[in-house]
Amino acid sequence: MKKRSLISQVFPSYLLVAVVAIVAVASYASIIISRFYHAHSKDELVSAARMSAEHFKTVIARGKDGQPGTIDGNSIDAFCKASGKGAGYRLTFILQSGKVMGDSEDNPENMENHGDRPEVHDAIVKGIGISTRYSHTLGMKMMYVAVAVEGDFGQTIGVVRTSLSLSVIDKTIGLLWHRIVIACLVIACIAAIISIVVSRRISRPLEEIRLGAESIGKGNLNDKIPPSGLAEIDVLADTINHMADQLNERINTVTQQRDEQNALLSCMIESVFAVDTEKCLIKMNNSAQKLFKADASVYGRNVMEVIRNNDLLDVVNRALDSSEPVEGDISIPADGRYLHAHGTVLNGADGRRIGALIVLYDVTRLRKLEEMRRDFVANVSHELKTPITSIKGFVETLLEGAMKEPAEAENFLRITLRQADRLNAIIKDLLILSSVEQESEMRTISLQKESLRKVLQEAIEVCSHKARGKKIEIRLDCDDQLTAMINPALLEQAIVNLIDNAVKYSGEGASVEVEAKKTDNRIVIQVRDHGSGMEKVHLTRIFERFYRVDKGRSRQLGGTGLGLSIVKHIALAHGGDVGVESTPGVGSTFFIYLEDLLPKSKKYVQQDASPSADGSA
Repeated sequence: MKKRSLISQVFPSYLLVAVVAIVAVASYASIIISRFYHAHSKDELVSAARMSAEHFKTVIARGKDGQPGTIDGNSIDAFCKASGKGAGYRLTFILQSGKVMGDSEDNPENMENHGDRPEVHDAIVKGIGISTRYSHTLGMKMMYVAVAVEGDFGQTIGVVRTSLSLSVIDKTIGLLWHRIVIACLVIACIAAIISIVVSRRISRPLEEIRLGAESIGKGNLNDKIPPSGLAEIDVLADTINHMADQLNERINTVTQQRDEQNALLSCMIESVFAVDTEKCLIKMNNSAQKLFKADASVYGRNVMEVIRNNDLLDVVNRALDSSEPVEGDISIPADGRYLHAHGTVLNGADGRRIGALIVLYDVTRLRKLEEMRRDFVANVSHELKTPITSIKGFVETLLEGAMKEPAEAENFLRITLRQADRLNAIIKDLLILSSVEQESEMRTISLQKESLRKVLQEAIEVCSHKARGKKIEIRLDCDDQLTAMINPALLEQAIVNLIDNAVKYSGEGASVEVEAKKTDNRIVIQVRDHGSGMEKVHLTRIFERFYRVDKGRSRQLGGTGLGLSIVKHIALAHGGDVGVESTPGVGSTFFIYLEDLLPKSKKYVQQDASPSADGSA
């Protein structure tokens, strides 16, 4: 439907009202004027007819040639012509028989009998007759007034008729209507001007309201609609401005809540996503997007198209079908990750179910820790069982009679002693490892600024006896000024373990290099040997407890399988880390990385390396 402008609706209304009013007034005025002219003309004709009737009565009474009662047609016709020309109306004398005896406009001899004229008939019967009709003789509309002429005895002798053309009245009324038409045109122009002024007066603030509403609709809620000076329109403008303020406040509240929710979701380590009742994704946090390698473009797509994991889809289906929270374990073989899913139904403000929310907890580390715990229990049980079984066996052998043979008894006792020493070493390493872990977790490890060269030299001295037995040279490369925040005893234990391993797995006459240097705000301590080296597959697990590359050789060399694990935990306790590089047949290099500054993420008990009261550092 085509919409009309305000002026196209206002202007016709103004014009119609004005024209109707003018036409109504003009019509009423024309009727009044017409009646006035008719009444006035009738009165004039009646007066003239009566005066003429008195004259004709006197003329007839005097008679023709002095004979009373006779009618002189020539004198009557002459009077009619004389009187009619001066009076401006037509004067006619008609006998009772209808014969015309005199007329101011025509020759009576040429005129037809007027006895059938209504005004003549009424005058003969009633004494006066009035009629308005079209005259075929004159070709115009005429008003006729006829008055009876009585004789001396009251008898009707004839009729005097006066008539007047009504064209004057018609011309006057026509002129009136001509002026009415001109007035209508003038008023139409005035109405158009007034309509334009009024419509613009109304449309201009409405246009401002429209523009303001469009601006508000585009999000410019701080824009205000100015007042127009019209009370009704200002009320509308104030209402829209108030609505915009409320809408702005609500949008700000919703935006703040959305930002808070997005910030909360984006900071969550857990992966969170939501689906609607049709299983289409409606929201994912950053962790979920990274987990499923997706972005916001997947919103609206079915979850089965984005997440191709049957275990997770099963949790989604159960969460949508159940009114209670559901849980499930999920495995992602491609990434080697394990997830624990928690799903719950999402309800709208009206209580209607709108979807489900799924929270995924990464339990990969817990799974691996659980596996490590099981492996540790199995390994420590195996490591402890071997010497205990050996000790028990040799003791039983001695009790069964081997004690009576001194040579064998001594041999058995030496083997038992070695197994006891091995058992003691395992327990000692376990206690050290437990102590380091406990102090690290409780953050009670004391650190002090100490020279690294001093610590490294002391560790080398501890291992020098074993190195000399294999003719292995231990070389040290460390700046005397290099210092770090360390626990000397723990770091020395870690270095001793690395040097001891290097000596164990190096051949006679080889060398072991110990080096410490500062690089990129880190201090790197490395122990390099030239032994058999390791395959790459072992490098990721070499620092696990009881992990052995060559189990037979390791036990033969007296290793407990805990040395490298102790090294790793001591490095972690210092806020650092460990690393290894190895090439089979070439050798291995073990690294301990220490932060140059005290890590901000851990709280340690810091001690000054100032001499104590007894002079010891």
